[in-house]
Amino acid sequence: MLSMFKKDIHEEEHCEETQDLTLHTHLTLNEKYSGKVEKLKDGFAEVHLDVVSDMYADEQHLIHNGFIFSSASYTAAAAVNEKYGFVIGSVVNFLTPVRDEDQIVFKAKSRQKIGRKRVVDVIGRVGDVKVFVGEFSVIVMEKHILNVKLDEIDVSEYSDDDDSDDDDLDD
Repeated sequence: MLSMFKKDIHEEEHCEETQDLTLHTHLTLNEKYSGKVEKLKDGFAEVHLDVVSDMYADEQHLIHNGFIFSSASYTAAAAVNEKYGFVIGSVVNFLTPVRDEDQIVFKAKSRQKIGRKRVVDVIGRVGDVKVFVGEFSVIVMEKHILNVKLDEIDVSEYSDDDDSDDDDLDD
C-alpha cells in the first residue's frame, strides 16, 4: 500500500491507446451518494463525487467518511468492471477532512490479479489535495454474491491473513 503514497494514479500510464468502456457493475447505485463515473478504461476508473448536504456529519458541514469510502469502493469496483465484481476488503486512510461544496475526484487502477481476486489502488483528491488513499480487494464471482451459499465460499482463496485472532473479538 505504501506505493500509493509515492506515486499517483495516472490514466495515461495504465491505459495507453484503449477506448472508453461501458460500465458493467454497480449499475443501480445512486450517483448522488456514490459519484459519477467520468472515465472508464481497462483496469482504470475515474469517479467524481460532489458533496451534498445529506453527507454532513455535523453542524460545521464536515463530510462523513462513510460517503468517501463508499465512493472510493465504487471506483475500485468500476476499475475491475466485472458484472459480478465485489469489494471484499480494503486498507484505507482518510488524509484530510472534506467540506461542503467540495468535489472529490477518485482514480483507481487495478494493479494485481491473483485468480479471481484483483488488487486496486484508489486515490481521492479535492483539487490538488490528496484526501484519500486506499487499497481494495475485489473478487470476481461467477454469479451474484447473494446467490452463493456462505459455505461455498473458500475464504482462504481471497484472504492473505490468518484468521486465528478472530475469536478474540467475540468477548
